[in-house]
Amino acid sequence: MRPRTIAAATAILLLAAGIAAAPAADARAPPTPICGVCELDRTTPDGTPVAAGESALTVTLRGNGSTTWEARVDLAAGSDALAANESLRQRVVSAAIRDGIAEPRDVNARVDGDTLLVDYRDPNATERHLGVVVFTPLTPASPSVPFAIGGEGPRYLGADRVTVRGESGWEVRGDASASDSGGRLVWTRDGTEPDDEGRVFVDVDRDPVAVEEGSVLAGGRAWVGRLLTGNNF
Repeated sequence: MRPRTIAAATAILLLAAGIAAAPAADARAPPTPICGVCELDRTTPDGTPVAAGESALTVTLRGNGSTTWEARVDLAAGSDALAANESLRQRVVSAAIRDGIAEPRDVNARVDGDTLLVDYRDPNATERHLGVVVFTPLTPASPSVPFAIGGEGPRYLGADRVTVRGESGWEVRGDASASDSGGRLVWTRDGTEPDDEGRVFVDVDRDPVAVEEGSVLAGGRAWVGRLLTGNNF
């Protein structure tokens, strides 16, 4: 995903050029899980089903703007097939991750008993401003104006538990329907009523922001950081 500041600048240039139109509809993409691999439900080429059971995702924000994503998925089916075939495991996991909101890099997957352990990076999940790190994927970008195209879909958990935290010495600030636990944000399936398809959506209006613990004017810099990403208020 590109930083929203680029999209915002493009929209401003188009409007300044006098291109204006009233969008007929909101052309957003379908709803997207935060954790794609946590919804794993596939069939291998030889017909073996691979399906996720309970799952959890932890995203760690680092001061340099990088992010690490760690998923733990209890497999309801297919653990033996994934454990025995590394190339199959990598293909299945990589495809499932891309169903989610991340743009994964350096994907690593292994099976421990009936548990699938996956970690990867996303170099495009944050923006850095004034010494804070703004985590942008939870607030989907609106359709581009003036053509009303390319809007991202609303976010839902995909996992039973999603945690966004900072690296050592950093804390994450945010609001919405997340619980704040020790400088981290936590969403669980128990926290919100699911829709008819069993999806639990996250109601995030403002991007989570990682700040150094004890830093000066952290709240003000977090506010400005969100503003500079094009976050809606």
